[in-house]
Amino acid sequence: MIDRFTTRVIILGMMWLGLSLLKWESLSTQLLWQALIFTAIVLLGCLMEQILHYQGDPYILPVVQAIMALGLVFVVRINPNVALHQFWWANIGQVLFYAVLWVMQDYRKLGRFRYLWGLLAVVLLLVTLLFGSEEGGATSSFKFWGIGIQPEEFVKLALLLFMATYLEENEELLRVGTVQWGRFSLPDWRTLGPFMIMVAFVLGILAAQKSLGTALVFYMLFVLMLYVVTERVLYLGISVPIFLLTGSIAYMLFRHVRVRVEVWMNPWLDPTGGGYQIAQSLFAISGGNILGTGLGNGIGASTVPVAISDFVFSVIAEELGFAGAMAVLVLFLIVVMRAFAVSLKAKDRFGQILAAGIGILLGTETLIILAGVTKLLPLTGIPLPWVSYGGSSLIVHFILLGVLLNISNATAVGTHSIKNKGREYAT
Repeated sequence: MIDRFTTRVIILGMMWLGLSLLKWESLSTQLLWQALIFTAIVLLGCLMEQILHYQGDPYILPVVQAIMALGLVFVVRINPNVALHQFWWANIGQVLFYAVLWVMQDYRKLGRFRYLWGLLAVVLLLVTLLFGSEEGGATSSFKFWGIGIQPEEFVKLALLLFMATYLEENEELLRVGTVQWGRFSLPDWRTLGPFMIMVAFVLGILAAQKSLGTALVFYMLFVLMLYVVTERVLYLGISVPIFLLTGSIAYMLFRHVRVRVEVWMNPWLDPTGGGYQIAQSLFAISGGNILGTGLGNGIGASTVPVAISDFVFSVIAEELGFAGAMAVLVLFLIVVMRAFAVSLKAKDRFGQILAAGIGILLGTETLIILAGVTKLLPLTGIPLPWVSYGGSSLIVHFILLGVLLNISNATAVGTHSIKNKGREYAT
């Protein structure tokens, strides 16, 4: 098996090869320095893993760094002028990742603040609703010291921690139920109340912000985490009519939702107006064929609106072709599946639920954004993790990655210690 240092060198080599294939005159000196810093952080992090005896999952971090390297190359390809900011956030995100991985001694301490995490999520959304600015029809960001921040990204972290602590504490009551409704047994209000209140607050505020793509991600996160922990199909059955009802209400209340649905149903009715974005995305994807047009040779980077964030996958599919697009999907699939593997191996229930929640969140985000750019679902405007341009998204996903690998490392260290004690007793 290829050792960790060789793996990182291959990943960085791919990134530098991609940058070298682009026009060097379009790359500023500052951008090249940030790329060198990114390289140094990756290699120093690999050295730290060796020195500090990292024993967690060996695949997740290299795969994420490969996704990140690809994302950086395509952000440079699409808009070199803002790529410098993406490198800044990537470097800060990696530093935060290693801080979470090595500084956080016991991830289980995060479970002590259940209602605090829930309150933090609601407060962040309320602050955005009251003081945020509108972008793309949704009030989803605001300026802080001149830096654009999307609090919705940080809400993901807070909600995951709230859900993990809540589900750990109430798992049995949610699984068995205490109130009989015909043939079905459901939890009483004292058990289900905090969960329902949190769902209502979060989705209600997101609806008021008109940030319905994020609302869809959170709704799926709530439902799937509840199902994974309880294994009750009943909760999935209840969630479907609720989703259809709320989706219908949103369609009737919000004009931009109606526009997105109509464009999704038939973008060719107005391919130069409302359907222009998705039409250009489909043209770019179809133009890639099997092996693509080659890095820097596609037209989607200039013709697809908001290609640097919402539609970066379309540009990847055009310039790297079907093969490159499938490679990206496989990389994300590996991360999600390994997250579930970490969940299955975790020694405590909180770690199991939290790791599974991170896997569900990453899988849900990836599925929704890719389905949007390929016209399988209406457009949502959420970023593709570690690929799309956006500092808040990068920071939060690196923190989530740090938590996930902290759980994995703690599990491996605990298992190793038990084995060593067993050998001592045997001798």
